[in-house]
Amino acid sequence: MPVTIRSIIFILIVFVLTSCGKNPVDPVTLIYTIEKTKVEVHTRDLYVNDEKFVVRGVGYAPTPIGYGVGSYDYFKDSSVYTRDIPLLRQMGCNTIRTWAKVTSTAFLDSCYNNGDSPIYVIMGFSYDPNSAISNSTYRQTKISEFKSYVNTYKDHRAVLLWCIGNDDNNGFSILDSERTKLYQFINDMAKAAHEAEGRDFHPTTTALADNGSLADGDIGNLNRAADDASMIYLDIWGLNLYPQPYPADFTASFSSFAGKSAKPLLITEFGIDAYNNGVGPDESTQATNMVRLWHSIKANPSGVCVGGSIMAYSDEWWKAGNSSSHDTGGGGPRSDQPDNFSNEEWYGIMAVSKNSSGPDTVTPRPVYYRLQTAWR
Repeated sequence: MPVTIRSIIFILIVFVLTSCGKNPVDPVTLIYTIEKTKVEVHTRDLYVNDEKFVVRGVGYAPTPIGYGVGSYDYFKDSSVYTRDIPLLRQMGCNTIRTWAKVTSTAFLDSCYNNGDSPIYVIMGFSYDPNSAISNSTYRQTKISEFKSYVNTYKDHRAVLLWCIGNDDNNGFSILDSERTKLYQFINDMAKAAHEAEGRDFHPTTTALADNGSLADGDIGNLNRAADDASMIYLDIWGLNLYPQPYPADFTASFSSFAGKSAKPLLITEFGIDAYNNGVGPDESTQATNMVRLWHSIKANPSGVCVGGSIMAYSDEWWKAGNSSSHDTGGGGPRSDQPDNFSNEEWYGIMAVSKNSSGPDTVTPRPVYYRLQTAWR
């Protein structure tokens, strides 16, 4: 743990108090209290260090051109994250969401920036949902791994939330028995995080895929163990939410969620791609719609949402073809997108190009500047 000026001041205070005959206090406890960011959920609001906090987030997975998902650890490449974090800070971003497990304290240090315009981190953790619902040994292994992850980084001031999985309610049948096992597992994971941290825990969330029905009718459903009474250790519901049909916003989803859970809602993904199949690259439409969606989050008429995280920081060239070329392709029909199609390699607020002498070059799209205005 880094020793700051505030830590030194508190040690001196302890020394003076002890010298004056006051009750001695453990300096380590005082440093811990100061150094660890206080993150709490009160009703439907998120607080950081006792101030209400709205997530202005960006999903961060800057896999370099030519690499596949999971084949490059960008958390340990300072040339990548020191390229990106200042740009995010200038944008007004206050949160990064990771899909992958963070592997570097130095990355978190760069995000926190000694408390100067800090960027907090939603700490991702992935697992195989099919194994989680069918294999008890696998479940225990992942719970132990997650607990170890929490123990490794729980005292870092950049940590905001723990995020369990991504889109993990997809990929298996709608059977209540399978859904129940999934949500029991997520709750067990959240419990492990709470136990690892004790009283001053960071809140936990998950990132469910939503297809316009609040995670296929799961949230609030007692028969699937996804009601608040069953999910007692999950502090915030998270949804990868792409409102449909275009040009819908989040208003209807907020209203629906308000009747299903008393917990807050975090939009763990939302986005519009920058490629129109009938036109070609279309950065203007992306920018206009992303700002429109952000204002819907900010307005939050039902008072349930603590913010949102953009899909995504940079284009991901590995998603739809050769990882060394910027391809079109992905999924359709997708009624949440202006052209009814999701071009998976084109969601970045940053365009990416190859740089032969160092990390890929990232170039802000218009959406970057439009959101910079909205966020600042």
